[in-house]
Amino acid sequence: MGAVVEKVPMMNGKFELVRFAHRPNSWYFRYYVPSQGSQKRTYLKRSLKTEDRSLAEERGLEEYLKLRNIERDGGNITAKTIQWLMDDWIEKSFQRVVTGEIQEVTWKSKRSLFQNSLKNYFATKGVKKITDLQPDTFDEYRFWRMTEGWKFYGGPNPGQRKPPTDGTVNSEIGLINEWYNNYLIPKGYVTRKPVIKTKVLDLDDLSANPPIPVKEWEKVWRWMDKWSNKDAKGVNRPEVHYWRMCFRHYLLTAYGSGCRPTELCGRYNKRQEVIDRGLTWEDVDIIPQTRWSERLKKEVDDDPIAVLDIRKTKTKVPREVPCRTAKYLERWKEFVLQWREDNGYPPPQGTDLVFANPKTNRPYSYRMYASAWEKIRTELQEHFSDHFTLYSTRSSYVTNILEEGVSRDDVCKLTGHSYEVMPRHYDRMKMRNRIPEVTKRMYGKKDNNPFGVRKLL
Repeated sequence: MGAVVEKVPMMNGKFELVRFAHRPNSWYFRYYVPSQGSQKRTYLKRSLKTEDRSLAEERGLEEYLKLRNIERDGGNITAKTIQWLMDDWIEKSFQRVVTGEIQEVTWKSKRSLFQNSLKNYFATKGVKKITDLQPDTFDEYRFWRMTEGWKFYGGPNPGQRKPPTDGTVNSEIGLINEWYNNYLIPKGYVTRKPVIKTKVLDLDDLSANPPIPVKEWEKVWRWMDKWSNKDAKGVNRPEVHYWRMCFRHYLLTAYGSGCRPTELCGRYNKRQEVIDRGLTWEDVDIIPQTRWSERLKKEVDDDPIAVLDIRKTKTKVPREVPCRTAKYLERWKEFVLQWREDNGYPPPQGTDLVFANPKTNRPYSYRMYASAWEKIRTELQEHFSDHFTLYSTRSSYVTNILEEGVSRDDVCKLTGHSYEVMPRHYDRMKMRNRIPEVTKRMYGKKDNNPFGVRKLL
């Protein structure tokens, strides 16, 4: 659990309230179990799920009384319950957040699985103790999750309840296997993990965020042009106009760079603490481009290239992304400068976020981005697929540059994708789009650029 930073004895030392170094603001209950014979002294600990001292004292007393009742009834308070094993695993997993090995959002997805789906699944199977885990315990997990398990969603909107995708269940099975491999087996609680089969996904299943075809993207572009106009319906304040222009240029940049939303916009938690840094103005380099004009017999200026320095990434590996978003970013900065001048704000600094609320220089909430995208889908519903998501801009970028002949290795470097994920995108490409590539390989034809260069609108 880590080093103790504060220890408060309660009831003449019968139990303690403690705070640990990795989570110094949270209180825990700790109860020492007297040693018996050659056994070492052990203790039980519980998270009290509060930062308030007085509330921690109340909950600590409740935990103590529960243990005393178990002892009076002749029970073994040191027997490991499934609930305790899940809670302990989640607490230990949080240490990886503190050390920077995983992001907090990744840890929260693990916590959600163990506190919701898996907890309810164990309840239906009558699994209460570690000894109740059997090789066939998870044989029905996928069926249960698809038919009954999704109904345990505890969010504020019951209408959001829906069966999970096969990909989601596969991810959950992966987390269960991780629990066994990294915790239950090394600790000696079980000797081997059960065989939990994952489902081989079809191509349609892999396209949870399908790429947006060029013709569909043109519809988005035309609609965004009208929606972000200062005379558009609903633009009743300068701040509204700023937000719409911000979303428009974010979408263009995301489509042209393939960056993740958090890499461009940043992200912060409920305590308003920055989790992901986001793209700043000093992270953007504009590189002029020239080309030889055969007609004019001289070099002429071409569209510049933007190089984005993505420092905070999901994979912890910084990367530089050359992309064709320079003209949009230049236009956006011109708008930002003029808007700030007109509304009494100082010009942006190099460390300011490119896409952020001008009043606070903090990221807009992801809910605002999602709401704006939903507005697009609603307005274009007759001519626009419901399957396209905000993340589809990333899939679109990958598909586009693959079609242009960029190697899969370079695509991985540009996007931060793992080499295991890349075949999914590669398989999305229609064989018709790969005719030059295939025929080149079959007949030895050489074509340095069989697809040409697709420019953004």
